[in-house]
Amino acid sequence: MAIRFRLMRNVIRNDKNYGKYYARTVKNTEINLEDIELEIQENCTAKASDVRLVIKELYETIRRAMQNGHVVNMGELGKMYIAVTSKPVDTPDEFLTSKNITGFRCKYIPFGKRYGTACGDKARKIRRFLTEGCKANKSV
Repeated sequence: MAIRFRLMRNVIRNDKNYGKYYARTVKNTEINLEDIELEIQENCTAKASDVRLVIKELYETIRRAMQNGHVVNMGELGKMYIAVTSKPVDTPDEFLTSKNITGFRCKYIPFGKRYGTACGDKARKIRRFLTEGCKANKSV
């Protein structure tokens, strides 16, 4: 299966690429946790209920670690951490946590490795393993 896309025209008048076309991903249906559990059950000896138990505990463990300020490194899945969003102030003395912290965001960095300098035009770019093997098909 390939990643489907359709061409969309840029309609933002102030944009330097106004009127040009670009690819926009067309998403397939959503897969839920139950679908994942059943697929894992088909591929190994673990039952779907075992998978659910482990996933729930994994979630709680990751959540607790991130809320304690840790970066959670999930190996080939990538890294996750919580970042704060805030309103700016002119001096550090003006900053009040209750007033200036506006929220939190969950950040995700997919696993990757930097290409070496001998890789030509790819040199110094990051190779993301989750996207390796992707193919694109134009949607009708």
